[in-house]
Amino acid sequence: MRLDKFIWNLGYGSRKQIHEHIKNWYIKVNFETTFEKDRKINFWDIISVWEENIEYKEFIYVVLNKPIWYVYSTRAEWWHKSYLELLKDCPYSDIINIVWRLDFDTTWLLFLTNDWELTHKIISPKKDIFKKYLVWLESEINENQIKKLETWVKVDLWEKDSYVSKPAKVEKINEKEIFLSITEWKFHQVKNMLEAVWNKVISLKRVSIWNLETQDLEEWKWRYLSDEEVESLRSLFS
Repeated sequence: MRLDKFIWNLGYGSRKQIHEHIKNWYIKVNFETTFEKDRKINFWDIISVWEENIEYKEFIYVVLNKPIWYVYSTRAEWWHKSYLELLKDCPYSDIINIVWRLDFDTTWLLFLTNDWELTHKIISPKKDIFKKYLVWLESEINENQIKKLETWVKVDLWEKDSYVSKPAKVEKINEKEIFLSITEWKFHQVKNMLEAVWNKVISLKRVSIWNLETQDLEEWKWRYLSDEEVESLRSLFS
């Protein structure tokens, strides 16, 4: 990738402004000042912008522990802030995108990347990648409701949008708390599935996508995926 394009992708200004930064000695590659705006950079290079070191990476993988009231939109909506507010200290926030959105009132695991090939494979309905949610319910859940969730339920939204869910996995924690794992990605799916069995979601947290978790990540915080986590995701499709 060209040096100027890489810095532009990170949101350090317009192309013209970045060319001025390079001209005025603000940009270094491997700790040496460069004046070559079209210089090719490699994976192992260290780029410095105003003395801030940024390691060049082709693909970025980030998990964010999203709190309530933040939306998946890149701009604020009504009184809800954008999730980007939580990634201000991430130099790659402008080039990574959400894999499976979270509603404003659903919390925890948000996965972001610029690896389009992996994203396409993860969200493909043919791959059956489980997303696990911690669900608090309004009413006690019974065995008949659990059996329906684990087999199929018909979700009636509008006639053209009604669907029959794929089998889910249910782990009962107590009478009003369950883990629910689903492979699909439909609008308000967890909430609609519980309503289809005559119950209601009070609170919802996404715990994991496959084996990807927030771990001990504090709310409002983000982190890069480890090499092991990336390889684990990629191994699903090898």
